[in-house]
Amino acid sequence: MISYSEIESLITDYRFQDLKYRQEKTNIFTIVGQTHTEHWHSSFMSWLFDAHSSLRLGHFPLARLLNYYMIKKPDCGFNLRDIYKWKLDDVKFCTEKDATYKGKKRSIDVYGESDELIVVIENKVNARENYNHSKQGQTMDYYNYVEANKKPGQKALYFFITADQKQNAYADMYVQISYQEMYDRIISKCIGHPQVPEDGKYLLEQYAANLRETIHNSNTPMALVNIPLCKELYNDYSGLLDGLFNAVEKADDLKSSSDPACMVYEHYQSIFDEIYLSVEEQYGRTPNARLQRQVVSFTELYKRGAVTDGMVFSMTYDGERYYARAVLADNKRDCYFQVLDENGNPFMESGTGRILGVYENSSSAGVDVINMRRQKKGIKERVKTLRGTTYWTNEEGMSIRDLMDRY
Repeated sequence: MISYSEIESLITDYRFQDLKYRQEKTNIFTIVGQTHTEHWHSSFMSWLFDAHSSLRLGHFPLARLLNYYMIKKPDCGFNLRDIYKWKLDDVKFCTEKDATYKGKKRSIDVYGESDELIVVIENKVNARENYNHSKQGQTMDYYNYVEANKKPGQKALYFFITADQKQNAYADMYVQISYQEMYDRIISKCIGHPQVPEDGKYLLEQYAANLRETIHNSNTPMALVNIPLCKELYNDYSGLLDGLFNAVEKADDLKSSSDPACMVYEHYQSIFDEIYLSVEEQYGRTPNARLQRQVVSFTELYKRGAVTDGMVFSMTYDGERYYARAVLADNKRDCYFQVLDENGNPFMESGTGRILGVYENSSSAGVDVINMRRQKKGIKERVKTLRGTTYWTNEEGMSIRDLMDRY
């Protein structure tokens, strides 16, 4: 059982109190009741990427966006030298750009244009892509409109920014960027920029605080914005936080428990939850599974070029060796993680020959194959969580986490 002195040491740590302060600080989006309204997020992006906005960081945010586009789409046809040559200050942004094409009424969420570039951003917070009773989605309609109307010499770049990392645009030419990636790659860099003015930094921090809110009808925050601080705390108090997680997870009734770990968790639940969500290699979820961190699907990794069809993975757990591979679906768009038996063959359903063990991500796959082998060996204890991104490695020794970071 965790002692009171151990708990006291953690909750009085200045970093724990700093995290508590950040959570309790009210943000303007919550005050006006516009936490996850798509139009507000689109307006923010238009302001963020406009080189002449009150943020006064010039084209720095837009350059970061284009740089990340290049990373996620290696065959994009341009490089860093091109980005540096483009006159990014000339790109003018607006929201709800009319994109009516062949009688079909459409409007682009965020639209930027200069003589050299067109930036198209489809922004999805709660909704799915709108097909408007047609066989192709709205992203293809925007593409058709832009390609039909762009001027000679203009290069069009298409972005699909979403709160749901598993949601992809219908049109393949769009690069998917999650709100977590938006924060990690762009917003946090602007907050830390030495030339950001105080009023601009304040607005960025307010927006970041709003991203901590969960998406409507979801148990997933749009983005985690205090990851470095949470990881610092976990690294220094890992034993205590592991013990607390286990105690809370096993508790039958949190409110009536006399365990100090359960009592302190109940009082500081939102703070502990953010720590557990932020250390994805260890947890990525809360003890009661009320919240969980978004996981990147294999389809997204395939689109990035991080994994290829047939790429083989293996992991060692409890001294046992496990195998899996990436498999491309018949539609040549979706990619999955398929676990294999000890001989490297797919698992088959007896009597039907149906292939089993196909997953969207590596963590749930790892849990199932470990527990299946434990059951086979008569081991009663079951694994509940596994950070598959760090356990599974390819033949070059790179973990899935390494591949995610590289691409």
